[in-house]
Amino acid sequence: MADDANPSSDGGKTCPPCRGTGRIVSHLGGSASTVTCPWCEGTGRVLADHDAQAARRRPPAEPPDDAA
Repeated sequence: MADDANPSSDGGKTCPPCRGTGRIVSHLGGSASTVTCPWCEGTGRVLADHDAQAARRRPPAEPPDDAA
């Protein structure tokens, strides 16, 4: 069994959340569904300088000002 902390032959590290499969099980909405791993974007490898939760930290866009 390979050590996930060590680089593989292609130089990448296995993505810990999906264990290299590129897919995770999400329970959002109450039922389980398989979705693309947001940490590796489905590659199964750690992406350098990738922040899977950056979109959640951005402030929501303000609605257009229709009161004018």
